[in-house]
Amino acid sequence: MKPDRVVLPSLLTILQPAVGPSSSHTLGPMRAGLAFRRRLVARRRLPDDPRLVVTLYGSLAHTGKGHLTDLALVAGLSGYGPRDVIDRPMSSVYNAVASAGALVLPSGAIPFDPARDILFDRETPPPRHPNTMRFELRDRAGGVVLRDVLCSVGGGALLSEAALDRPRRRGAGRPASARELLDDCARRGESLADYAWAMEAEVHGHPRPLVASHLENVWTLMRSSIDRGLRTEGVLPGPLRVDRRAAAMRARFEARGDALNLVSEETTRASLYAIAVAEENAGGGAIVTAPTCGSAGVLPACLRVLQESARLSDDQIHAALAVAGVVGGLAVAKASIAGALVGCQGEIGVASAMAAAAVCHLLGGPVADQVDRAAETALEHFLGLTCDPVAGLVQIPCIERNAAGAASALNAASLAMISGGRDRVSFDATLEAMHRTGLDMGTHYKETSLGGLAAIPDLDRDGLPDVVSSV
Repeated sequence: MKPDRVVLPSLLTILQPAVGPSSSHTLGPMRAGLAFRRRLVARRRLPDDPRLVVTLYGSLAHTGKGHLTDLALVAGLSGYGPRDVIDRPMSSVYNAVASAGALVLPSGAIPFDPARDILFDRETPPPRHPNTMRFELRDRAGGVVLRDVLCSVGGGALLSEAALDRPRRRGAGRPASARELLDDCARRGESLADYAWAMEAEVHGHPRPLVASHLENVWTLMRSSIDRGLRTEGVLPGPLRVDRRAAAMRARFEARGDALNLVSEETTRASLYAIAVAEENAGGGAIVTAPTCGSAGVLPACLRVLQESARLSDDQIHAALAVAGVVGGLAVAKASIAGALVGCQGEIGVASAMAAAAVCHLLGGPVADQVDRAAETALEHFLGLTCDPVAGLVQIPCIERNAAGAASALNAASLAMISGGRDRVSFDATLEAMHRTGLDMGTHYKETSLGGLAAIPDLDRDGLPDVVSSV
């Protein structure tokens, strides 16, 4: 990549296969478990009477149970990644380890009881990041033989605690800036999709066939998650006993005939598709981070509606996915997509911005004007949005927020297409505002289930505890 280009995270890390319900609390811990397992395997010899202890802090401690963090950790420590648990559920792996009371490695077995040895420390303040995990291999005397402290920083990405203090590497390019990136594209006559292809090849070393294959797989999984969500009924796991509604909602919508529609048919279908994916995610199903698991329904819902309504090819959708990946990469580079750090504005807000930009691209919006305006407009309306999952589950209000994010994205793209001139507020400025707002937001509003809807004691009508945030 030429040094005058803006460099962003790879879209392969923004859009990636995952397992629900949370990228920070499920996918990240699974990868952390895999990473520590590799260190254990590399030792080849275990200490006498070893013991493995995993301690979770901050948001992971408060809502980890609801996000299946303990199941994800055990799956990762057992050598299972997100693709593996499609065929073998995390609960099956967890139960096998719990039954054996040990984690099996090539060098032997380590006594490990997940119920005892995974500690949810809600009292100790997180050392450096609200999603912090400490892995320790201890010997007979309780001494620490091997330790890792890892932070799940959003979208399933991990950083060591030490790496948080190091400045981000920007490669050969300039610091992330949407305005400069869009101006570069306009000057070169490129689309954001063109920019993404070039950056993947020249910065990240990903040849075009690899990226094309990845986007094809991502779109296939996105469509599959919509279809599964639309046909699956029943109750989502957890104490809230939330009914899966997407299938019934679609049936009622299609049966209405000529009844009055308060919003367009496309907007309603996008909302239904978003709910379908969000329910799949909440049930621990296979989805695609866009940019997170909790916001995974927004982008596929909007793109599915556009493809059906405008009869777009898969190649056109793949290009739109690349545009969405650029917008998500800007959010990662300039702010955060972790609900535990900046609230739900970093998840649903960024997802809506990604979808709005992708839709605007498909509608033919010029790079330097409409796409930036669409992304900014969508994100702007979610500034200050708290992350307050009731009972620590990605169900209430998360599922319906996916629908709201999809509807807002379509509206933002539509407004951008009929607006003239450059917007007074840029996407860069809105990202900065989101980041500052998130840092100012009280911790109890950021994925701890201690504030917002999660702390309202009005759920006893369903036979639930007055306050369910302690789950």
